[in-house]
Order: sequence, then C-alpha cells, then structure tokens
Amino acid sequence: MSKTERQQEATRFSFDYLNYLMEQEGVVERMVEKRIRQLEPRLEKLIDQKIEQRIKKLNNK
Repeated sequence: MSKTERQQEATRFSFDYLNYLMEQEGVVERMVEKRIRQLEPRLEKLIDQKIEQRIKKLNNK
C-alpha cells in the first residue's frame, strides 16, 4: 500500500469515525431530552412544594 493510499484510507477512517461520533451525540441528545421531559413534571412539583414550605415558614415568623 502506497503512502497516498494509506493517507486516503486514514482520511476515510477519520470521516467514518467522525460520522459515528456525531450519530452517537444525536442519540445521547435525544436520550437526555426524553429524560428531561420525564422529569420536568416532578421537578416543577418539587419546586412548588419548596416555595410553599418557604412561604409557610416566613408566615410563621
């Protein structure tokens, strides 16, 4: 295999690996977005509870 062929093969490998990484990034992004959507209602509920607790605590002083 000549130097040029090795360079071309290395370039193809690099592009293939870059494409793989970009696909994986997309997969992870979709997983995170899905998890955030699942957690949002619980987080909002917890935030509301904490706000109510603080208001009650302030009113009792």
